[in-house]
Amino acid sequence: MRKLILLCLMVYYNPLFGQTLQQNNDDLEHHRSDHFKRDIKKTTFIPKGQWLVGTTFKYKENSTENFKFLMMEEWTGNGYNFDVSPFVAYFLRDDFAVGARFTYNRSFSQVDNMKIAIDDDISFTIQGQEEISHTFYSTLFMRHYLTLGNSKRFALFNEVGISYGYGQSKSMTHGETPSDTKGTYSVINEFNIGVSPGMVAFINDNVALEVMIGIMGFSNKWVQQTENQVTEGWRRTSEANFNIDIFSLNIGLAFYI
Repeated sequence: MRKLILLCLMVYYNPLFGQTLQQNNDDLEHHRSDHFKRDIKKTTFIPKGQWLVGTTFKYKENSTENFKFLMMEEWTGNGYNFDVSPFVAYFLRDDFAVGARFTYNRSFSQVDNMKIAIDDDISFTIQGQEEISHTFYSTLFMRHYLTLGNSKRFALFNEVGISYGYGQSKSMTHGETPSDTKGTYSVINEFNIGVSPGMVAFINDNVALEVMIGIMGFSNKWVQQTENQVTEGWRRTSEANFNIDIFSLNIGLAFYI
């Protein structure tokens, strides 16, 4: 009789126990969802159907006079690097755009005098050397915007692009006589994939100031050289990087229409 009563109690209370356990689990999951609920609301910064037109630019110049750095002594020379990049894009959906960018880069460096001292007995001097190059790049990119709260003036964006570049460079070493002058002509082909985050700040409803910096990328570069119009050679380099370079900072003006 006692066993029959215990069996009846087990059959009666077992569903209640299961229901109570399930209810406790539901309450725990509900509590967890409330605990991790961030209440982030999606707001549109740039609506679908708009056009983006603008340009970025970068300029760097250096000049040295009797400068000393490590093994380099009596370094005198100058140089510059100029980069301009117009672009156009279309917003296929809210805060997402695809577009094209065209970049022109020109650089020049000149060493009037430089002494490289390896030790007290071994040293050599470089004089009258200069190099100039220019490269054209064509880039296809995608850009996604992230709003800062409910702000309609400031936002972050991330740009992913793939580009091809073609360029030419010329380097010359001037000797004491014209016959001692040597020159090297190079043809450059370059393939790049890069990730560039940035920030945009609207000046008015249609004009914005953009700041962008490259942090990650992959590049493959081929260089075909001809020295003194006689000797030929080639070089290929591959590079992958993940770093923040403040010297790759690009500042530009953009129009959203």
